[in-house]
Amino acid sequence: MPKLLLALMVAAPLVASGCSAVKLNPTTWKNPLFVSGGGSVGTPGWWKQQKGKSEFVPGEGYRVAGVEGYFDQDGHPMKAKAAKAIQQDSSQGLLQSVNVSATVADFKSQVGLGPDQQQAKLVFAKSEDLFQREKYAEAAKQFKKTIASWPDSSLAQDAMFLQAESYFFHHDYPEAVDTYDQLLELNANSKHLDKIVRRQFDIARYWEEHHQHEPHWATAPNMFDNTRPLFDTLGRSLKVYENIRLNDPTGPLADDAVMATANSFFLRGRYNDADYHYELVRNEYPQSEHQFEAHILGLQCKLRKYQGPDYDGRPLLEAKQLVKQIKIQFAGKLNQEERDRLELDKAALQKQLAMRDWKLANFYEENGYNASAKFYYAKVIRKFTGTPIANDAQQAYVALEGKPDRPEVKMESIINMLPENAERQAIAQVPLLETAQPAVSLASHPESPDDAGGGTIVR
Repeated sequence: MPKLLLALMVAAPLVASGCSAVKLNPTTWKNPLFVSGGGSVGTPGWWKQQKGKSEFVPGEGYRVAGVEGYFDQDGHPMKAKAAKAIQQDSSQGLLQSVNVSATVADFKSQVGLGPDQQQAKLVFAKSEDLFQREKYAEAAKQFKKTIASWPDSSLAQDAMFLQAESYFFHHDYPEAVDTYDQLLELNANSKHLDKIVRRQFDIARYWEEHHQHEPHWATAPNMFDNTRPLFDTLGRSLKVYENIRLNDPTGPLADDAVMATANSFFLRGRYNDADYHYELVRNEYPQSEHQFEAHILGLQCKLRKYQGPDYDGRPLLEAKQLVKQIKIQFAGKLNQEERDRLELDKAALQKQLAMRDWKLANFYEENGYNASAKFYYAKVIRKFTGTPIANDAQQAYVALEGKPDRPEVKMESIINMLPENAERQAIAQVPLLETAQPAVSLASHPESPDDAGGGTIVR
């Protein structure tokens, strides 16, 4: 059937022009009017033959007997639509020059299926009546007919919104979300934007809570519940949250959607994803009511996604900075319980930072690089004075006194005779860090408040 329809659309203009009596040039197809011997009206060939026969009418233009309208000195219509000539390359097929969408619209208009404003308004009134009488399934079908009767109109936008509303009140939430999205794709600044975002947020929250109450595998199909998607209820809810932020980034529910996404990831142990969304709330929505929770839970994410001293330490450094922000930004909002919890988090953070330096010092000591080991032991002593790990570091530091700074290199005399490459020579020019003094000079000056851990500094 589609092939037959396409053939009729292409053949209809040819039949109307009497193509059976005209031989078409394979490289040029002129449409819609053909005049025997001279080509279509308004073309140079036609005007060349008709110019001598034309009559000039002051104030109007040239008039040609048997042809409606007036023409200028070049034969172009002045008050009539010019004939459109379509140049067709012989190496391409005829259909290459046909605008299919425009042809379909024109064909539908010719057979009475084009836009019909009066019909659309009648169907819309009928649809509204069904909607008011809470016959939502029937109303959705009628609103769809309204859109087809008069597309690309304000009435069509209203009909699409009410169609989505009909799906919503009929508890067909997946269809409602899809229709809301379709409306925003056609008109991102729709007058219904606030209502659409509210509806989508409610649906996403329902899907998320349903999954928490009754979890399902993402690949398990939902065959009977029309309120949920066919697959992956939780994934669809997170996608709707994301669309809310993208479609209305400055709206009243944008920060709520981001926060809901972050909480969902946090509850399922996906701390990297949760941390990313908590950071979005902190940075993009500074006036959000969720700022305090985004800071507190963001700190928990950074502590929990840290995998140990053998892995990247950036989460700890970010957590350290976040602790400072919480103390400054929410100093007057923290109750005693929250202050105690923050101190516990800070202590856990300090312990992890100390363990990183302690393990690094152990690594250098085990491999005979005692100067480097002493540097990191001194760092632990300086930054974490008064803690058990600082006491252990002090003992380890003292035990390294008198030992060679680096392991003995086999055949070192022979190696020294070999020339060094450019890279090694460049490294040799880099000044070494000043090593720490022996442990006897500990406990001299108080540590600055910005230096985490409190205590004394090695000088």
